[in-house]
Amino acid sequence: MSNQLSRRAFLRLSALGATGLLAACAPKVVKETVVVEKEKVVEKPVEKVVEKEKVVTKEVVKEVVKEVAPKTPEEILAGLKDKLGSPDKPRGWKTTLPDLPKNVPYKSPVVITCTRRVDAQTTFCTGDNLENNPWSRMIKALFNVEYKVAWTWSTGDEANQKYNLAAASGDIPDFLETVPLTIFLKMVQAKQLEDLTDAYDMYASPRWKAIWREYGELPWTWSKVDGRIYGIPRVEDLAHNDCLMYYRQDWFDKLGKPVPKTFDEVHDAAVAFAKGDYGMGAKGSTIGLLWSNAIYATWYGSMDWFWGGYGYLPHHWQPEGKNLMYGAIRPEVKEALGVLAQWYKDGVFAKDFYTFDTSKAMQNVAANLCGFHFTPSWGANLDSVKNDPKCKWAVANIPIGPKGFRRRHTENNFRESPFAFRKGAKNIEAVFTITDWWDQLWHDSWRRMHGWEGCNYIWEGDKIKPAGISFQNWTPGFVGTRGSGFIDPKFPAQDIRYRREEWGKIPPEKRDAMQEYVLNDPYGTVKVNDDCRLMILETAGDGVMTKLQRIPTPTEVAKGADLAKLRDQTFINIIIGQQPLSDFDRFVADWKAAGGDEWTAEVNDWWQSRG
Repeated sequence: MSNQLSRRAFLRLSALGATGLLAACAPKVVKETVVVEKEKVVEKPVEKVVEKEKVVTKEVVKEVVKEVAPKTPEEILAGLKDKLGSPDKPRGWKTTLPDLPKNVPYKSPVVITCTRRVDAQTTFCTGDNLENNPWSRMIKALFNVEYKVAWTWSTGDEANQKYNLAAASGDIPDFLETVPLTIFLKMVQAKQLEDLTDAYDMYASPRWKAIWREYGELPWTWSKVDGRIYGIPRVEDLAHNDCLMYYRQDWFDKLGKPVPKTFDEVHDAAVAFAKGDYGMGAKGSTIGLLWSNAIYATWYGSMDWFWGGYGYLPHHWQPEGKNLMYGAIRPEVKEALGVLAQWYKDGVFAKDFYTFDTSKAMQNVAANLCGFHFTPSWGANLDSVKNDPKCKWAVANIPIGPKGFRRRHTENNFRESPFAFRKGAKNIEAVFTITDWWDQLWHDSWRRMHGWEGCNYIWEGDKIKPAGISFQNWTPGFVGTRGSGFIDPKFPAQDIRYRREEWGKIPPEKRDAMQEYVLNDPYGTVKVNDDCRLMILETAGDGVMTKLQRIPTPTEVAKGADLAKLRDQTFINIIIGQQPLSDFDRFVADWKAAGGDEWTAEVNDWWQSRG
């Protein structure tokens, strides 16, 4: 970003009067008029020039001239109906906007066509939509830029269908939100996407590039092809999908047992909850331990900690000697499958757990059917507390496995579905410029970006409460979107610490309404979720990332889906008793013959090439 002075440019320069040597001894006044951007005093000293025997005197008189200063962002937005922050309320606050870049608003209107991810949580204020909402109106006013939505998608299957159709037809919008990786690679090969190597270097701010430089080549794991950048990653916060153990403290109090620290203790508590019908549903509907159809790792009701407790996660590639080995074919995974089959038989999980997607898993928690679950830092479910005032969530670290391991799945927070631009797209600079400005507004905690009054939060007397509408979901990226996105992966943890340290030292009676709401935490869920996020970072050493950090190999592209289907069907059938544990050995042989050996060879060629 440019500093304050660099935004000011001279409008024009004119000189009145003559210059040159004057033969007369008496001085003559030369008046210069300079049009600048604000009221200021221009004063230059008298200058004497001695030329041979003549003394020539030039004098510039003191003169006050005026400029027309550009409007501040606050002045520009004052004409909109949308109210950012609540500075006029006795217990309100002011949202401090960053300075605008020197080249905006753009002189001519800029229209950028784009794709967008939406779902049931993409909600709006009355009368608004993806193209017309407080965020889009703010960007239009400040930058003279509009985003026009070409099409949307909700599910992964729908994204694949629509992106494949766009690639096949050549009808591609300017700006593409999170293109599925295999389609992204095909579009790069077909020369349908813009090379962004130079654009990133020119348009990403020094602040932005300095943050990403800390992570080496991780930002470009999925979007750099043959040494060139074709996509900008969606950035999640550090350890975004790492899961810890959320448990019902009120259920454990009733059970009279301590919080589990071992796998056996998890088993026993889950069975006790299910058999004792601790849940609010019909008889026999209590779920001791939540699990879903994403049986290795997921963002709600995960079992990654269980696989990790036996040493390896099935979907990871980890070292074996000088090479990498796929987790699903390891003997340790067979041992874990045998225990899971026994847990299923004992009633630890719901009988139909393998039919639960993440949405259903969340609904089970909200309905107060589950004793505990392993989830990232949003597991203290607000709806469950509203549905049962006695509900009390707490969080703890994952238990230690039978082999002494405490390991959980972690990820490269620079995600594998990048943002991209179609080949020949205009106004790429505008997207970078808006992104950097918006990221400062939203993610500099001291700026107090809490949304728009009457839309994202509402006042009730001198108190506020959330309206249940997230402004993040309105934004087209790179920062925001329904999938979340940052420039700095450290922001969420930094924001928690800022609130606790800076807001926490303010006496309660002097806090504004937002500070009171966040710190008082009337339902007890904010603090627990914040505790979880900080605990995840404090225990980062328990996180294990697959060593396969690269774009898919040819065999993975061609046969990866079939290999995954073979793995998942075999494992689920073993767990629910439809196949014997001995079928694991046949699975290993079938997996290798179906392309697993080819994939392994490609992976290890790459692994060895890294030196």
